[in-house]
Amino acid sequence: MAALLSRRAGVTGRLDPIAVAWGGLAASIGLMAGAGREWPVRLAIAAVSFAVGGFLAGVRAAGRRVAHAVGAWVAAYAIHACFVALARIIDALGGPDAPALVAGSGEQWLYALGWAFLMALAGGLAANSWLRPAGRR
Repeated sequence: MAALLSRRAGVTGRLDPIAVAWGGLAASIGLMAGAGREWPVRLAIAAVSFAVGGFLAGVRAAGRRVAHAVGAWVAAYAIHACFVALARIIDALGGPDAPALVAGSGEQWLYALGWAFLMALAGGLAANSWLRPAGRR
């Protein structure tokens, strides 16, 4: 325990891969759940899942909570791409149809990408605010 307390949180420039992975997993579930749905529903699911994912990444991290939330945003899309690749293999073997990697038009996808980024950022900021050390009185 003394080793943990002797290091200041956030001193290193590295991201905790476990924090990023947990946040990315939570957000990618929202991407998978929203696949094939109408855009308003898809954006609502993305808002919730990426805010939760960014928050989880920030809570799990010892420091640099917003950077971990952004890492979770990247990890979510990487996990989703792996899911789509696996679904395409299953589709080729005679299974159900695979979802599209990029849903809708390129403009819609970029809008959703930015929306998800803002929600992950909001989750990371919420975690940072919630876990900020108490001020001196």
